[in-house]
Amino acid sequence: MKKIFVFLLLMSGVCAVFAQNGPAASPASSVSCDVGLTKISINYSRPSIKGRKIFGDGSDFLVPYGKIWRTGANAGTRISFSDDVKVEGHSVPKGEYLIFTWPGANEWTVSLYKDLSIGGYTNRYDKANEVVNFKVKPQKLTEKVETFTVGVGDIAADNTNANIIISWENTAVKMKVEVPKKW
Repeated sequence: MKKIFVFLLLMSGVCAVFAQNGPAASPASSVSCDVGLTKISINYSRPSIKGRKIFGDGSDFLVPYGKIWRTGANAGTRISFSDDVKVEGHSVPKGEYLIFTWPGANEWTVSLYKDLSIGGYTNRYDKANEVVNFKVKPQKLTEKVETFTVGVGDIAADNTNANIIISWENTAVKMKVEVPKKW
């Protein structure tokens, strides 16, 4: 009888772990795009503004200027390249990386990070695992983006480059990706 009780107790715990009470607060999303013959894939979670102040100076903001951000929600945003590429002029070997950012009013620092095991835990960030680190200029948007969005756009007519575009609230940043011309 004791064994049955323990078994039922364990099973109820397992069921509770797997039960879902509704949609995710920051639903998972992905985008994949071929630029030239190179596949760029991005997997991320999409938080919404929900009345919050997102980017700015001070503790009143969800993403304060100058502080490391996992660039999305939950486990952090992952980007992969099927070929060696250049991102903002920096060589990046083919592979999968986490995107970390340090937003600012006039400049963002962006890092592609090779240790995927840290997920979105910014306190585990180790500069030794940076593949590249570069600066980009934010753009102010005229229309509010309610839900955090990452995409691939501005594909060049000759298919040799495109932009990774991150947008949320009233801000967007673009990172130029150049792919090898193999055709």
